[in-house]
Amino acid sequence: MPYIQVQIQGMGVVVNAMTYGSVDLHVAAVISFVVAEVFILVSGLRGSAWVSALKDVLVILAVVFLAVYIPMHYLGGFSDFMQRMVAEKPEWLTFPGHASGGRNAAWFLSTVVLNAVTITIFPTTVAGYLSAKSPNALRRNALLLPWYQLLLFVPMMVGATALFVLPTLGNPDLALFSLVTDSLPSPVVAVIGVAGALSAIVPMSVFMLSIGTLWGKTVLGGGNGSDPRHPRPDVTHDHDLRTKRLSQAVCVLAGLVALGGSLFYPNTLVQLSVLSYEGLAQLVPVVLLSLFWRRMTARAGISGMLAGLAVMTALWATDNDPWHGANGGIIALATNLVVTFAVTRATPAPSAPAPQRPAARAAHAGESC
Repeated sequence: MPYIQVQIQGMGVVVNAMTYGSVDLHVAAVISFVVAEVFILVSGLRGSAWVSALKDVLVILAVVFLAVYIPMHYLGGFSDFMQRMVAEKPEWLTFPGHASGGRNAAWFLSTVVLNAVTITIFPTTVAGYLSAKSPNALRRNALLLPWYQLLLFVPMMVGATALFVLPTLGNPDLALFSLVTDSLPSPVVAVIGVAGALSAIVPMSVFMLSIGTLWGKTVLGGGNGSDPRHPRPDVTHDHDLRTKRLSQAVCVLAGLVALGGSLFYPNTLVQLSVLSYEGLAQLVPVVLLSLFWRRMTARAGISGMLAGLAVMTALWATDNDPWHGANGGIIALATNLVVTFAVTRATPAPSAPAPQRPAARAAHAGESC
């Protein structure tokens, strides 16, 4: 949910910027929610995939352009930007120290480790696994996606430029688009705005579809409808239609909860992103550990996940994240693993089925025929 809230607030920033501040951020968040929900309910996963391809092209072009233009326009070029940073703000080039509220080098490193593990079980990542055209598509993505992260250096650089140019900027989320609207003509602002809006819609849509499918089909849908051994088309069709309606309703509900968070608890995008990774990290034992540890039970996985979420939420709600310099999600994940191991060990191992005699197997095969 915090990750969906990140996208709603981010798209709200785009709407606010493209209207040159005439639309309030709260109103922009509501507009973003409506646009995203309509897109999700109409397009589905295939539509998100096609829009993702368009988004990637626009984002790469926009980011490369901004990487060259923003430093040239405001600071005389990238080298001048770096020289000025070294001379005036050397603390920006080091890990934060004692005045960082506990977010020092230990917090940074623990956050990097947590994020690296969590990205493997993101709902968007898993949806890509399950909907991939072939194993080669997954291999190709595994090779290319790490390079994509290099683009993140550009918004970091633009944000640092904004701190020089707009030292009184109150909301850091507005840094990039404040420079864009200040220095570029309206048509170019529109193109960059579309890239930013699509960058919010695509991950938001896949997350909502994941939530909607899970609840609509698995939790509320009651299985696959008719008996697979004796399928009835009428029952299957009615069940599929009901499942689709339930999934769509859950998508809207999830969006409304995230919208409420953006309106009443509008943390910065970076804080929300870190918090979402901490929560999603609690799925790691359920998704990954269960693949390698056959002894692990569903009860243990769920118990560990709930324990990790409880610890993470408690640390966040009491302002104890980071905890002694460590990312709260790491502490929660450690608790998760301890509970998972403890519940699994406390559960009796399932007894192996007794091997059948050759004669019994032959008789059973004859009955099956």
